[in-house]
Amino acid sequence: MRPYENDPIIVRLFGSGKFWLVTITFIFGISILRALTTTLPDPPAVYGTVPEFELTDQSGDSFGSEKLSGKIWVANFIFTRCTTVCPIFSGKMSELQKRTNKASRGLQLVSFSVDPDYDTPEVLKEYSKRFSANPWYWHFLTGPTEQVRSVVVDGMKTFMGDAAEVDAPDALMHGSHFVLIDPTMNIRGYYQVEDEETVERLLTDIQMVITEGF
Repeated sequence: MRPYENDPIIVRLFGSGKFWLVTITFIFGISILRALTTTLPDPPAVYGTVPEFELTDQSGDSFGSEKLSGKIWVANFIFTRCTTVCPIFSGKMSELQKRTNKASRGLQLVSFSVDPDYDTPEVLKEYSKRFSANPWYWHFLTGPTEQVRSVVVDGMKTFMGDAAEVDAPDALMHGSHFVLIDPTMNIRGYYQVEDEETVERLLTDIQMVITEGF
């Protein structure tokens, strides 16, 4: 037996309910203080608004802003003849699809073809199969070049080259950022495809937009 175990003061103190009540209250108070003083990250900023548009998806159906209204969505920009960045771009979008499949009713993925004259719905449908795209969740869009350009360049402020002016398909340049759009069609972020943390950053910001409670 240790000497202090016979000390009547120690016995009275540690054996009393008052001591443990004070101790628990102190610990609980510290936890609340930490929660109150923890700085939460700022929500994603607003970078502009995507205009109304209507294009055609890989199933041959009309698809655009009307069907996206009220939903969070992520856009990217690809073309099926690309052998450089586009497979990486689509691969990361596929990863995003897998990691957000439980939120598919409130979240959509949209890939705009920047080579729309070549990328017909049939071509896009075959391309989508390479990445196991769910057609109800991940839409590949094509349409008249100027309509696509209006959304991509004027609306999302993303570069889109002209397929008619390049000598080889891989020379076609286009934006290499994912774009996050909220339910009111506001642009909430740009995410470089080559960034290793892109998918994680997207998932974090998607969650933050969800908590805004549109």
